[in-house]
Amino acid sequence: MKLACSVAVGNRLQSTVNHNKRHASSTLALCKNLKSTTYYILLFCPQYKNGNKYQLENLSKVLSRFVNEGKATIQFNSPPHDLYIQADPILLKSFLCLLRRTLENKLSEKDQVCCSMSITATPVKPAVKKLVIVKRSDYPDKGFPRTLEILHINNIKRSSLDKGILQLSKLRLLDVSHNNIEYLPSELSSLPSLSELNVSHNEFGKGTLKQWLWVGGYLCKTLKILDISNNTLNFLPYSLIKLQSLISLHIDHNLIQSLPSGIGSLKHLKFFTASNNLISVLPGSIKKLRLQNLDLSNNNFQNNQHSNPAAIFPKPLPVRTLKEYAARCVLYLQLPYAIGALPQTVIQFLDSTNYCVCGQACFNIFIRQNQMLLLTSIAQTFYVSSDDLIYVPVDCYFCTLKCFGSAHHNRVRQPVI
Repeated sequence: MKLACSVAVGNRLQSTVNHNKRHASSTLALCKNLKSTTYYILLFCPQYKNGNKYQLENLSKVLSRFVNEGKATIQFNSPPHDLYIQADPILLKSFLCLLRRTLENKLSEKDQVCCSMSITATPVKPAVKKLVIVKRSDYPDKGFPRTLEILHINNIKRSSLDKGILQLSKLRLLDVSHNNIEYLPSELSSLPSLSELNVSHNEFGKGTLKQWLWVGGYLCKTLKILDISNNTLNFLPYSLIKLQSLISLHIDHNLIQSLPSGIGSLKHLKFFTASNNLISVLPGSIKKLRLQNLDLSNNNFQNNQHSNPAAIFPKPLPVRTLKEYAARCVLYLQLPYAIGALPQTVIQFLDSTNYCVCGQACFNIFIRQNQMLLLTSIAQTFYVSSDDLIYVPVDCYFCTLKCFGSAHHNRVRQPVI
């Protein structure tokens, strides 16, 4: 039997080693010499590339107190080595059970055959965690290794995403830039570990709203970096704000005219680049962002910072419907809702809302007014096309008179530059 694991070899005659154990990818095999009744444990590791034999008759102790955590120690009298093992708990238990039956001379015929075959044991190949594909001949014929954590597929003119990728539960980074992809499958949202997605330099601009069905699921909590630049996109879906863990968002070099109203609810967002688009006004909720870097260069903003309209306080707003109150609660609490869980009309109602500068959803009851935003109030560093453009227009929604009055008061207090 072979066990793929991580092993640190300690020598009891060198006490310092035990206090500074270094684990390395290894293979343990329980073997029997075909010409005798002697059993061995074979260890393959960087220290013993050709394998090192430990006779079981020299075994001193097996320490398995932490086996449920995938840890165990096997001690030998000669040589005075301690093998500190880390492995999958289930596989480690199976290996130790076979070892115990061997020591107690209780091996079945099947176990004896297994141990006899292991005398020719070779190291288990290390798990493949990264794969880079830059030409069609690199594409795997037998599917992707399930251990993949990083996958790059670039410049091979792929028009769709391979279904095998949707089975990679450990995948953390997916880069499919510089292809011909028009949409991503909705099953992408079921990847539990994906934190970085790069689909730049593709053909997303040819798609429709259906191309965004992947926004949701696990990605709401796991996705931190999203790059959809260079896709000739002319819009971004409202559902993009479901990606609540986003830290970096890049939408440069598209044809986008407006941003999702609720983009300010992305409270973890620190890096936002939207250069080379057709944006002329920002959503009011963007006031809530606190960015480290903001790039709005080469858009359609105009330097009309002194053209703020006078605030006209409207009459009291009407009472909201029960439907609107319930929808506001769902969005405020960030309750998940998937396609099929709610009627399609309800999902459309939730996804198409606007957002107040305070972050609350605005459905049918709101006040709307354009204002000017001082960029230094939301970003430490920012880039625009003109050196003197430090104010940009924002399309503000206000869910109550209180929000409207508070925003107007803050605007009045800002110095005119």
